Amino acid sequence: MAPAIGEDAKLATSTLYDENVHFGTHLEVWGSWYDTEKQCWGYACCKGTRPRQRRCPKTAPLAEGEAEEEDDLEVKVSRRVAELLEKNPGFCGDVPTPDQERNWSDAELRNYIHSNGLIRPARTKGEQKPEPTATDWKVLELEPGADPSQLKKAYRRLALQFHPDKHRGDKDKAVATEKFRKVVAAYEAIAGHVAEIPAVAATTDGGQKRRWRIVVVE
Repeated sequence: MAPAIGEDAKLATSTLYDENVHFGTHLEVWGSWYDTEKQCWGYACCKGTRPRQRRCPKTAPLAEGEAEEEDDLEVKVSRRVAELLEKNPGFCGDVPTPDQERNWSDAELRNYIHSNGLIRPARTKGEQKPEPTATDWKVLELEPGADPSQLKKAYRRLALQFHPDKHRGDKDKAVATEKFRKVVAAYEAIAGHVAEIPAVAATTDGGQKRRWRIVVVE
C-alpha cells in the first residue's frame, strides 16, 4: 500500500458526508485516510480502504481459528448496479442499495460509480441540482464550457494542491481546508451536469478478486 497523504491528518468534518462514521469497531471515521496508490479513502486507524462495514483488523483482530468474515459478505444490488460494478472492478466507494438508487437516472448512477462515489445524485426525489455558476468555473480556473478532460485535470491538480494533509500549521491548514472544500463543491456542481465524467476513475487492481459477493435483487 502506498503511503498516505499526511497519514496522521484527518479530513475536516465538514468535508465528510453525515453517514461516514464509525463502522465495524473502527476508531476513525471513513474518509480519514487516503491511499494514493489505489486512489481510495479509508480508515486512518488501520490504514485500510476496505468497505466501511468491514471490521477493523487493528482494533478487533481475528481470534485463533476464527473465519475471515469478509469473504462471506454479500452486497445486494440492482441489476444495473451489478453491470456497472463488473465494468469497474476497482470501485471502492459505498455500494448503493436498490432503494438508494431507485430514483437515480442512468447518467447519475454512471457518474457515481465512475467517480468512486464522489459525484452523488440529489438525495431527495425530485430535488434538482442547481446549474454551475461563474464562480464554480473560476474556482477551478476554467472557462465556462470547458471539456470533461480539462475539468478532470483541473480538479485533480487543485485538489492535490490544497489538500489539508499537505499543509502544516493551523493557519495554513485552515486556509487550505477552506480552498479544498470550495474546489470539491465547484467540481461537484459542474460535473453533476455532465454525464459520464470519470472524475476520480475507479482504478483496476490487476484483476484482484473482490472481498465481497454481488447479489442481484430484481
